[in-house]
Amino acid sequence: MRLYLPVLLFLLLLFGGVRSQDLPPVRIGDQPGFTRVVLDLPNGVSYQIEPLGAALRVTLPGLRVTPGIQFVNQPELAGYVLEQHEDKAVLLLLTPQGVTPRSGYKTMTLAALEGDGQRLVIDLSGAYADTSPLAPNPAFRFVKANGRRFSVVVDAGHGGPDPGAMGPVVEKAVNLEVALRVRRLLQEAGVEVTLTRESDTAFSPDKRTDLAQRVALAEGKHLFVSIHANATVPARADGWCGLEVYYYGPTGVRPFYPSPAPLTPTPPIAITSGPLDMLTSSTQPGPLDPGAQPGPEDVNPIPPQSLPTPTPQMNSARRMELSRTLATRVLSYMLGTTAAVNRGVRSSDFFVIRYSSIPAILVEMGYLSHPLEGQNLRDSNYLDRISYGIARGVLEYLENDHPLE
Repeated sequence: MRLYLPVLLFLLLLFGGVRSQDLPPVRIGDQPGFTRVVLDLPNGVSYQIEPLGAALRVTLPGLRVTPGIQFVNQPELAGYVLEQHEDKAVLLLLTPQGVTPRSGYKTMTLAALEGDGQRLVIDLSGAYADTSPLAPNPAFRFVKANGRRFSVVVDAGHGGPDPGAMGPVVEKAVNLEVALRVRRLLQEAGVEVTLTRESDTAFSPDKRTDLAQRVALAEGKHLFVSIHANATVPARADGWCGLEVYYYGPTGVRPFYPSPAPLTPTPPIAITSGPLDMLTSSTQPGPLDPGAQPGPEDVNPIPPQSLPTPTPQMNSARRMELSRTLATRVLSYMLGTTAAVNRGVRSSDFFVIRYSSIPAILVEMGYLSHPLEGQNLRDSNYLDRISYGIARGVLEYLENDHPLE
């Protein structure tokens, strides 16, 4: 009799005890800036969610599915795969922009619309980044400098009569807020910082003159860092988000995607927060910023004949190489602190990086036109992380990559 007991228990479980139930059809909703996935779960069913980088895996014990693949073709969800693993149903959500434990998705559970089950709601978007408070960090200490004082120009893009891109925040305001934070962080590390503006001003209402005056401040300095926020046309606004850093280089060069820098237990510099000004803006579209649709007269004009071209301080090929290295450092640390979408290090000929006489980059810290990322750019915690990433990348470059003089 004892030999048959395990068999009897198995038969009871299979035919008279707990039965596998069918998972109702997956429901997909297209929302502004994100894709919503809804699973209607029977009462008592548990689930496990695992971010796998290119996919989000949802494991559902005790449920049955018919294996297959379904294409969705949304910016945040290419499709999904259903698999059956013995007594577990597995749903793989294929996410073009990726998911990590810190980014790419959010979940919540709601009561069932009918009956006593629950709804598992999974929202997918690359704009779901890390907006948690950044912990205070110890001060950065240079090793290589040996008493040398580095000098950096930090350019808060736009200003005065030029608002830049429009969204939940006016671009010129968020550019300045981040520039002020970056200055504070660099100064705490012993770097001399020159801002191109400290308030809502411009050198000139003429765009060409204003940009040339900004570039002129780079003479005799070590680095030039221009800070911007991005925007794109309404047709792409829901899908385009993430971080880009530009250096001056040949057109047609493919972008490359550095890995996020790890968040170490003892990062080198401290972050403090400051209030944002001009947090609201008109809903009317404003001029687009360089990363999306560069305009030759708005962002990258030909230098006016009346203004001298700065005298190069180093060979142009060497300056390009160092600018690319600086861009890689900065983007890597920005990605590490924010877990935002990696849109890569890119080459372009924007005025302020083309005509700078020293290594120069232009940072695009997110898309104000994106329904969710635009809100991130008015979040004080997120701006702390953006500012830290820029400053940390600059400091690491100065410590490890900038040539000794």
